[in-house]
Amino acid sequence: MELATITLEQCLDIRHAVLWPQLERDASRVEGDEQAWHYGVLSQQQIVSCLSVFLLGDRHCQIRKFATLQAHQQRGFGGFLLRSVLDRLLQTGMASVQLDARTSATSFYTRFGFIAEGTPFCKKGVEYIRMSRGL
Repeated sequence: MELATITLEQCLDIRHAVLWPQLERDASRVEGDEQAWHYGVLSQQQIVSCLSVFLLGDRHCQIRKFATLQAHQQRGFGGFLLRSVLDRLLQTGMASVQLDARTSATSFYTRFGFIAEGTPFCKKGVEYIRMSRGL
């Protein structure tokens, strides 16, 4: 496994395949993507997992569009990516990070120190909850 800085276009391929395959590829694009930092995990020279980091303000950021290809899920790629990106954010001086987790994935994020905040909400028919943690 290897952490890599990747392009938005590489991220869109995985986002579309995993998160919103029933929609057009560009539906996986979000506001601020051009300024975000995009990271991926390489396995045998193929990007198998990705996420994007968006700056929210001074020393605060948000992880969005975290996805791992179906054939590579439950094999440690997502955990490696999240742990590596959290380390990198700490090294760059970030103080906190938040994300909107699918409620079905909250136990995954809890293992990395994220705490649920507020009440669940829906986007595109999927239930999410805001989670955050300090760095």
